[in-house]
Amino acid sequence: MSKPNHWKWSSCLRYYGESVYPPSLLDAHYLLNMFSPDRSNAEERFKEFNERSNQDICLEDHGDSTLRLSDDEAREEIRKCLGRLEIPQVKCLPNMERDKVLKRVKRIDGVSQMQAARILGVAVYFLCRVKG
Repeated sequence: MSKPNHWKWSSCLRYYGESVYPPSLLDAHYLLNMFSPDRSNAEERFKEFNERSNQDICLEDHGDSTLRLSDDEAREEIRKCLGRLEIPQVKCLPNMERDKVLKRVKRIDGVSQMQAARILGVAVYFLCRVKG
């Protein structure tokens, strides 16, 4: 399904002028006004913009090198990265030490920040703010 208006949970149809249920679920006016004050012209311009070919790489377009690991695989890679530390210990470390560990964990291929945070029992914020 390469077109957004074919996606099951997309709001795209509403922006294309089609009805959605419930009708009050989405107010397309704000976004469409960015394209034109004329509703018909705005829908046409939005559709053109939305379906324009680009070089964006979506999750399903990634090659094998960027596949996400399962939680079990990610947990094992995190354990290797931690060395002698146990997973539950990470959240109790002093901030600077914890950040050093999180930097290493962020470099593990195939583990998302959200997944690492869930496995480590820390807020995803800690992983997002750590540079590295």
